[in-house]
Amino acid sequence: MKNRISIFILYCFLAACSTETSINQPDTNEQTASFSFIEKNVFRTRCAFSGCHASDTKSANLDLSTTNAYSNLVNVKSILSTEGLNRVEPGNSQTSFLIKVLDGSNPTKMPLNGAPLDQETIDLIAKWIDEGAQNN
Repeated sequence: MKNRISIFILYCFLAACSTETSINQPDTNEQTASFSFIEKNVFRTRCAFSGCHASDTKSANLDLSTTNAYSNLVNVKSILSTEGLNRVEPGNSQTSFLIKVLDGSNPTKMPLNGAPLDQETIDLIAKWIDEGAQNN
């Protein structure tokens, strides 16, 4: 019961994330799947702001706004995953919780109140993960 209450409270906190609906999709055509590109063009613009995954709020204990973004994602268990999945499992996007929340296969779809990422962007992130999730 305590776990359900914690998850409910966390969900309520996540619901407070920005409701901004403008779509700033990165141009992923012919882009290499690198962490630096994804961090700059996806995480910083769509995830790392106050109320979501910034250093002041760290929803789900995930800060994507700092130079620690990589170490906060890769090989780190997601506190929201009921299956005990890592946020990013290098070499396997299918078992990476990040992809599940981006593509809607998890009930907690991200960005929570913002416009969803386009499939090209999700595919680019999945490619980066499948290629080993390097800190490049």
